[in-house]
Amino acid sequence: MGNHKRWHIALVVAVAGIWVTTTLAADSMVTTDDLLKSPKFKSVYAAALGPKGKERWLSTMTNSALVREVVIAGDRFQVATPCKPHDCGDNNLLLLFSPAKGVVFGKLYEKGKTTLLGAPDPGMISELEKMWKKEFRQQ
Repeated sequence: MGNHKRWHIALVVAVAGIWVTTTLAADSMVTTDDLLKSPKFKSVYAAALGPKGKERWLSTMTNSALVREVVIAGDRFQVATPCKPHDCGDNNLLLLFSPAKGVVFGKLYEKGKTTLLGAPDPGMISELEKMWKKEFRQQ
């Protein structure tokens, strides 16, 4: 019975490893550090943040999962989800960056107050809200 349990655990780890590898390969393993090294991203992100860029967790984009890609209305966006260390529930950001268009849009949530970044149109605001709820409120 002991050997069976070891095999089962190895199988679960192997299956999980395949899924993670596939997911990461699809996302090209882009991190928020990679985004911040891009002059194109950094300039539009800093402009969108304005004075909020003084917040360390926003300027360094801490506590974010790997950047993933989504398509919204035919445009490809990279998605970053940084949050304030030890306070993710009350301080977080869902950020979309289009490398092709050189624009960012985001929903910044700080202790119940929402700030939209990048002047999103009504359709983009709706997408940001849906994605933010899924990411940070599990809805």
